[in-house]
Amino acid sequence: MTQLMKQPSSWLSNGIKLNSCDQFRPFSFTEELQNQLEELLEKNKNNSLNNDEQAELAGLLELEKIFSFINAKLAS
Repeated sequence: MTQLMKQPSSWLSNGIKLNSCDQFRPFSFTEELQNQLEELLEKNKNNSLNNDEQAELAGLLELEKIFSFINAKLAS
């Protein structure tokens, strides 16, 4: 059975960075994870993602939504 979404929590230990000097974006992806997201988005545009990549992209996009929400709340 194919996983529909990689759990966003799987990146908490090594894919997240805290930007303590940036009050508007305190949480973000590491450069490596951001690059991975961009690669997956490009492959998605070309309809060339396999099932595992689709699950990973779904998880990263969910985590990106969570960060956007948290960062906006902290900035307000």
